[in-house]
Amino acid sequence: MKRKVRWIAIGLFSLITGLTRAQENLIPEDSIGFRDFLILQNEIPGVSYRFQIKEKLISDRLLTDSLYLFSKTDSGFLSKLFSDFGQIRQIEMSLLNDSLQYKLHYLVFSEVSSVAATREYLSNRIQSGDLLVQFEDVAPSDDLVSLASYVPYLPMQRFKLRFISDYKLFIVTGVISFFLIIATSMIVAMIFMKAKINKVEKLRKDYDRLIIDPLTSLLFEKEKEEIELMKFDDIYQYFPEEMLAKPLYKDVLIDRIIGLNKKMKGDFKEKLKAIFKKLSLDKISLISLSSSEWDKVAMGLVQINEMDLVEALPKVKVHANSSNFHIRSQAVATLLNLSEKVDLTFLRDQTFPLSLWQQMNYLRIIRFVRHQKDLKLQILFDSKNPSIRIFGYKLVSVLGRVDLIEHLAARSGEVSDEEKIEILEVYSTLGAHMEVGFINDCLKSENAELSMAAAKAAGSIGDSVSADILVGLIAVETDFRRKHGFLKSLYDLDRDRFELATSTNPETETIEIRKHILDPMLQHV
Repeated sequence: MKRKVRWIAIGLFSLITGLTRAQENLIPEDSIGFRDFLILQNEIPGVSYRFQIKEKLISDRLLTDSLYLFSKTDSGFLSKLFSDFGQIRQIEMSLLNDSLQYKLHYLVFSEVSSVAATREYLSNRIQSGDLLVQFEDVAPSDDLVSLASYVPYLPMQRFKLRFISDYKLFIVTGVISFFLIIATSMIVAMIFMKAKINKVEKLRKDYDRLIIDPLTSLLFEKEKEEIELMKFDDIYQYFPEEMLAKPLYKDVLIDRIIGLNKKMKGDFKEKLKAIFKKLSLDKISLISLSSSEWDKVAMGLVQINEMDLVEALPKVKVHANSSNFHIRSQAVATLLNLSEKVDLTFLRDQTFPLSLWQQMNYLRIIRFVRHQKDLKLQILFDSKNPSIRIFGYKLVSVLGRVDLIEHLAARSGEVSDEEKIEILEVYSTLGAHMEVGFINDCLKSENAELSMAAAKAAGSIGDSVSADILVGLIAVETDFRRKHGFLKSLYDLDRDRFELATSTNPETETIEIRKHILDPMLQHV
């Protein structure tokens, strides 16, 4: 039995030894076969390789290639260490393409070793069982990770600058650069504009100091007629010729004259106007009316209005229906103020609605000039613009033009409810008792605002029919505010009918409104 065991052990030892020696014999002894053997093994722990080029010069492309990282030595150029033998063919391809003479060095634990010594090291590893020899190249099928391990990493060196090769990075960099350039340009432009504005403001202040003294002297030393007869040589003693040739100087001079004209009265205003024309500043005002910038046009209109430049009215009338609010407002104000015959056709033909500010401004001018000029307000009643017609009705009321009530009555039945409310206000203000029929018709309107306006007018100029209508409205009205308005109008129109309508009415709301109206402390509440 012991003999059988001994023979089995001897057999196994011989088998293992034979297999080991067979594997050792599989390592080729020639350098080319040994190289191909290493390629099949891919990576071997402790074994690496590198390339040596003995030539003194190599191309810059190869010298800067991150794949090799060549370093120059006394014996030539040495590449970095490679551990994957499976990449030898791909790595040496560039060297072959450049027809370079190179040598392949094997290294064991980073020390240069000959082919024989490297082969001996591998044999020892095989005998110890630390290295499993691979005899054929196994290609992966569906395992993408394994497939990727067989593809060597080759950095792309198509472009020397990496961000150019990456188009996304290049686009982002371009966009950022573009915005930086734009931002820098804007900052530079703003600094330039600020410097220019500061320079202009400083010049304006300097010119203003130069203007105020001679302008004041001229106003106190000369009369209006003397100013008009002055020669340019005399004018230049006050305002130097070289300064009058500067546009900015003239602008400051115009602003100063306009400012003084608004503050002064009497002869001084006439002198300022004479100086304005004598220096030909009126031509600048006329030229500004043709400007494409609305602020210059508006300023020109102000200058024409302040300096009473009547000769400029034809050009001013062109702007009476301008789409710009400021130009339109100033043009109409200038025409109202300077026109000798104010027929108001320029106001009638306006297509833009009048704002409350415009109405107040025009009303102020019209009240000032109404005693000097014949204002044909009835022209406004024919306007296609509702706001112009309503403004015309207001002018009748404010100016007390009782003679125009007949014109209002002729069109009162054809106008809108909004215009009827304004006409009722005119009738009430002017005491137009002859139009009580119109008031009674409006009392019966289904429009709540119109009936309330008619009730208010009926309180002052209504008749017995108005009282009957008011009583009927009070009986059916449920809204407190409207009922209060109707009762107040009835109280102002006919107190007997008010007493009859309220004293016998059992409704609590009516009683409360009655107490409110009769309380002298609450008459205006």
